[in-house]
Amino acid sequence: MDMPKYVLTISGSDSSGRAGMQTDNRAIHACGGYPLNVLTAVTVQGPTGVESVELMSADFVEQQLRSMLKSYPVKAIKSGMLGNADIVLRVAQVLSEYPEVPYVLDPVICSSSQAVLLEPAGVKFLRSLLMPRAILTTPNLDEVKLLSGFSDDVWEAGAKLAKGSGQVVLLKGGHASTANCDDWLFYPDGGRSCHSVERIQTNNSRGTGCALSSLIAAHLAREPCELERAIRAAKDQLSCSLYEHRNEAWQDAGPSFL
Repeated sequence: MDMPKYVLTISGSDSSGRAGMQTDNRAIHACGGYPLNVLTAVTVQGPTGVESVELMSADFVEQQLRSMLKSYPVKAIKSGMLGNADIVLRVAQVLSEYPEVPYVLDPVICSSSQAVLLEPAGVKFLRSLLMPRAILTTPNLDEVKLLSGFSDDVWEAGAKLAKGSGQVVLLKGGHASTANCDDWLFYPDGGRSCHSVERIQTNNSRGTGCALSSLIAAHLAREPCELERAIRAAKDQLSCSLYEHRNEAWQDAGPSFL
């Protein structure tokens, strides 16, 4: 029997099941991977957004992370909500000891309902310590401004972020108002490319950022060196799910297979 492709997600729990760790796990399963969990926070979320947050201690996050990495042959790592600077520092320290494992960073700084999910000091450490470790960082239009400190032009912010971190940045265009959903891939050497798909009109889009980064990590667990292929496969998989369930009438629902 083949060894499962273990994908480790470091993220918060969403009590509504529409985002966070719950979405991560479903996305990883959808790619045939086996999810391992490091819990950073428990959140109370409903149709109107985040209502309350309880963070785990940095010691407990580190204990979970070391246990999973020691106990299982982890093939890829994804992080989402980290919550505060202490947790970011502990995660950065542990991940620096496993440089061979592909790591996808979803910089969860604020929720769709604008609840703050990472304090400014945490953003600073995420930018300086975790981004250089990540094979890919996946900010949305708001997050790229906070990470780069460049608010005039989000595309130039993405380019600046990639160059400064020395790693690839996937700038997600889901929050834009354009006819197409354009995700831009920025490289440290100044290169860039665009993955454009027709925007799918649906109310079932919550958790897509969590899902995309987890799908990419799960594909990297199968082909560690094929970053662009993993991104394309993840994007196509997510778009198919959104399209298939675009007319579902669930209130505040997420993509169905996720």
